Amino acid sequence: MIQLQHVTKQFGQAVAVEDFSLKIGEGEIIGFLGPNGAGKTTTIRMMAGVLPPSKGKVIIDGKQLIQKSQSIKTKIGYLPENNPLYEELTVEEYLKFWLKVKGIFPAEQKKALSFVIKGTGLGPVYYRLIGELSKGFRQRVGLAQAILSRPQILLLDEPTEGLDPNQRREMHALIKELGKRKTVIICSHVLSEVTRMCNRLVIIHRGKLVADGSPDSLSKAASGQQIIEVELTGNKILSQIKGLSGVDEVVEDKARGENGQYLVVKSADKKDLRPAIFSLVKKNRWQLWTLVKKQIEIEDIFAQLTTS
Repeated sequence: MIQLQHVTKQFGQAVAVEDFSLKIGEGEIIGFLGPNGAGKTTTIRMMAGVLPPSKGKVIIDGKQLIQKSQSIKTKIGYLPENNPLYEELTVEEYLKFWLKVKGIFPAEQKKALSFVIKGTGLGPVYYRLIGELSKGFRQRVGLAQAILSRPQILLLDEPTEGLDPNQRREMHALIKELGKRKTVIICSHVLSEVTRMCNRLVIIHRGKLVADGSPDSLSKAASGQQIIEVELTGNKILSQIKGLSGVDEVVEDKARGENGQYLVVKSADKKDLRPAIFSLVKKNRWQLWTLVKKQIEIEDIFAQLTTS
């Protein structure tokens, strides 16, 4: 459905995206992750045909996307970051304006409006001014514009930005429902919600692809490192745990030590370190409050790949 072939985007001397290649199949819900300035929005804009690549090709459904490829662009729905809207228009006026922009035939317009109003829940505010709407409803209006022509591909740049927890849940459910019938790409820096919505994650750092896979596969790939969290009271704790075989790093987390020293022990050794730590506890007669092996989370993987 979508292919990026060795895509590079430069702004003057600055390289925003470098030699980026990716294949996305029909019906996938992809999470585009990366720190601020990583190149996520630039990549999304090239997929939408808003920005041309400096090098490489963007291919949609087997055809190269260029700025004048209107027939290809009709297959794409795009919700930009910050969701620009005409606040002086009502929701009805705004959507009817986009019917004309998107070239939807008059015979199909009523059906298209009915589809987006029902799909995004805009019925209660359909005749209200956009400038009077809550942030949640404004995001829905932007999404309605994006799906008005029933595109095969949805590109959503920070679709839940500024929403409260209830509005986020509603938007998650709506996006997952849309994803049953379309290819959806979500650009976000909120790792937890992207993990819940998406079946594949793509992590970008400094304009380059650094990871690509399902949340489970990325977690398994990182599971070679084990992290043990331990809280202890006693003498010479830090030095003795650092001296254990297989220990690569020990970091004290002073914010979490309610009863004693709270340590985060890291190791690339596959052998579980907890029995060795517990033996030290008995030998030195330390008081043990916590000894737990931490599950590797997407947040940990993200930090490993984008901290440099």
